[in-house]
Amino acid sequence: MPTTAHLNGTAPGAPMTAGRPVRGPRRLPVTVLTVVLTPLLLAGCGWLGQHPGSLALTLSIVPLLIVLCVAWALCGAGPGAGVAAFGFALALFVGPAMNDYVMQQRGERYPAKIADVEAYHLKHGEGHTCAMVRTDLAHSPTYTVEDTEGCEKDMRPGQSVTLVADPEGWLGSRLSTDVHGVSPAMLWTCGGLLTGMEALILYGRLRRRRA
Repeated sequence: MPTTAHLNGTAPGAPMTAGRPVRGPRRLPVTVLTVVLTPLLLAGCGWLGQHPGSLALTLSIVPLLIVLCVAWALCGAGPGAGVAAFGFALALFVGPAMNDYVMQQRGERYPAKIADVEAYHLKHGEGHTCAMVRTDLAHSPTYTVEDTEGCEKDMRPGQSVTLVADPEGWLGSRLSTDVHGVSPAMLWTCGGLLTGMEALILYGRLRRRRA
């Protein structure tokens, strides 16, 4: 004999509330939030890691791992592993990309001269650090520029250079020879990683919804 649930077009075992079936949790808002918030949070972690010093780098790793673990759990084991891999790589690339863009757009250029050049040993070779002072100030603070920011081993004390500094003080200083904006290769890399991550998020969420 047909029951009320059959007449309403619902399964016999579906819970009822005031004569209406209780629907399961909607996954669409969670999917949209995951697609939108994951890259934004990863970009924030990458930006936090651009501040000089190991403390900022450490603080950026903790939320990065939390974001990746949550995205992994929401997308399932298989796709989630891909989301975590693409997301981690994206955070590694998007941080320096934002650094390059911001220094190109808002970096302030000052005449400076090199005060000292120091070498330090690496696992394969050696690196160099340049200490420099601005020549437009009577009492200039000392700026430190690493070899990844334009310092070269053939530079000598007293050499005139152009220093590019972040007026907000968040990013490390560079030499003008190392400020070129975001390269096309970096844009393509970030775009590819973002596309791959978003595709895996959608696949993982849709697969869990079907299950």
